[in-house]
Amino acid sequence: MKKLFITLVFMGFLFLFSIQSLQADIGPKATAEIEIIGVEGDYWFELLVPVRGSFDGTPPEYWEDSIQYHYYREDYPMRLLSFQDDDGFAACTFYYGPPCVFRQTDEHMYKMTYFNAPTRFKVAIVTEDDVLIVSEVIDRKLFQASFTFDLTGVDLSEDAFDVGTLEEHVPTRGIAVSFLLRVAITIALELGVLALFMYRKKTSYQLVGVVNLISQTLLTIGVLAGYYYFSIFGALAIFMIGEIFVFSFEIIVYALKLKEKGSKRAVIYALVANALTFAATFGFILLEPHLVS
Repeated sequence: MKKLFITLVFMGFLFLFSIQSLQADIGPKATAEIEIIGVEGDYWFELLVPVRGSFDGTPPEYWEDSIQYHYYREDYPMRLLSFQDDDGFAACTFYYGPPCVFRQTDEHMYKMTYFNAPTRFKVAIVTEDDVLIVSEVIDRKLFQASFTFDLTGVDLSEDAFDVGTLEEHVPTRGIAVSFLLRVAITIALELGVLALFMYRKKTSYQLVGVVNLISQTLLTIGVLAGYYYFSIFGALAIFMIGEIFVFSFEIIVYALKLKEKGSKRAVIYALVANALTFAATFGFILLEPHLVS
């Protein structure tokens, strides 16, 4: 049993490192979707990212290509070409490093999907009257993040910095529903399998219920954290590692404590029940976007 556990743990960590490498190359990229509120009329949208050093006032190299291939409009506000604020933030389109590609998904909705949305940034808009409005800095928390930049009540007739309300929105209700569904369904599945194995004593069901409440709660928290902070690949990696520990934990507990029909049947039950919940949890990970919508 010890050798099997060590082997499974080694395979799990190998899978984890493989997943990280795959995500870096071809996996999903962190996204940021920003909605602008409280602005009428046409304007240009941009993210500002921290840049080392200061500028000499000359436009960045290849700036025309960056606008043509990465910006969501054919034109660009010239005052942002060499702009750098007092905190060292400058236009993402030119100074991010990896390609900073925007697209406008609605009248006041903008999304950055490639290469990776910056972790720290400010939101800037330039109005038709060449007025520059810049938000406070924010640190992105979620892998697929959604923000609102509310400028309601802000004077847009002159340049303004660190104004408005920039907020990241966490789908707390959806995550809570997903969590409860995952835990409830996996516990129900394991109790159902227990019944199929002809267990009848109340103590057997109490033991399996408590063990699963503990193991599935911890595993689900880890998987959801992996999904929302590190993408579906992060969820899969944590799931694989966590399932090894859950599998080992439950086999040991059932072999020692699930005594109604002997340790041999208890171990077989653990194998079958965990195989079923493994498939269910894997399905939950794939369906997560629909569970929280």
